[in-house]
Amino acid sequence: MKRYWKVISICLITILVIGTFYIQSSLATSNHGKIEFEKVSGDEDELQNIMLIGNFLPDDSNLYQRLQITNEETIDSTNLSFFQRLSKAGTPDLLEDLVEKHKHFMRSKELIPNYFFEDEQIVAYVNIKNSNKQQMKELTFDIEVLTKQSEEVTAFQVDVPQKENNYSMNVVDIQVINNDLKIITRGGNREELRVYTIDRNTQKLVSDEMITAVPVVENSWSDLSIIDDTFYSIGKQKYLLIKIEVFDRNSPYRDDGKRHAVVDELILYDTENNQAKKIDKPSEMVESMDSSSAIYDSTIFIPSQTANSVEVHQYDIENDKWGEILSFDLSDTKDNERGFHTQIVNGKLYTIRDTDHGHTIVISDLQTGKSLYQGKLKVTNQGEVQKNYRLYIYGIEDVQ
Repeated sequence: MKRYWKVISICLITILVIGTFYIQSSLATSNHGKIEFEKVSGDEDELQNIMLIGNFLPDDSNLYQRLQITNEETIDSTNLSFFQRLSKAGTPDLLEDLVEKHKHFMRSKELIPNYFFEDEQIVAYVNIKNSNKQQMKELTFDIEVLTKQSEEVTAFQVDVPQKENNYSMNVVDIQVINNDLKIITRGGNREELRVYTIDRNTQKLVSDEMITAVPVVENSWSDLSIIDDTFYSIGKQKYLLIKIEVFDRNSPYRDDGKRHAVVDELILYDTENNQAKKIDKPSEMVESMDSSSAIYDSTIFIPSQTANSVEVHQYDIENDKWGEILSFDLSDTKDNERGFHTQIVNGKLYTIRDTDHGHTIVISDLQTGKSLYQGKLKVTNQGEVQKNYRLYIYGIEDVQ
């Protein structure tokens, strides 16, 4: 019997852990509600292909429940099985389908959406491998491409050129155009974006170009951000919008607590033609641009919230000009607002507001300016213990 005490102990501990998990899950499941849409006006078909991403958070705790909300169901991570939770642990929403459909290819990869590209034919993955952890001297692009139909995987490495000039380097986007794999990176001795083009057939680097760099200004700090759909998509993107701001450390603070930018630039990068150009802009444009901005077809949309509406600046890329500012009224403005989420998905503006009387959702068409759907998010199946729970929505995904 003594020979098997270790095996018996492991079995008992395993049973105890799994049993405790299911007891806690059962208790937790009974403690969380379902989110339903209540139509106020418009077409309910507008809810067919979207998923809201949010958290259900009690006011008196830092613990939260992650929710995926469609018009048909509320997926609560508490309701998943032990093994489902284990398989999803640490997996970003954008990569869940890839992990589910291509388990073998996705195994042992860093699950960062920026490192992946997917279209109908392939899935591409690129990471930067540094053999010398102490110095940026031995950098290579670690590349794998899965052909979906044949399930064949092609893996190869390409040396990063001029690696001695880098103190840091990250992959910020992957694009595949015909046989070219384009790797967009951020780093360098000064903050810069570069694009490396690799021929997939020859597995050779064919070009290395700088897209843009932060201007060097003495005694300053800077911010470079990329407005694209990487947060919501790993598919093809024709354009990237780049925002650069440089602030003088000695300049006085404004009334809003910010400093004046000595450099503020908007740069549009065409991924197909490797062309970057600065965009002439209204003076307030760069500052108001955030992750809610988006590019749809050949138009840049930059929303900003005012007291009673959402205003959307639009820039026609092909004709190189700013258009009329669109204005969308906010409903129920008499309610105190506790949270606000704006996002543009497939040419439609989604605004979700958390008010004293619950959440409202409005879907508007950016081409016509008309409201397509207005409704409320109703939390049902709420018990006595959930009275102080609050719902936070922070993302909307297209799930067509």
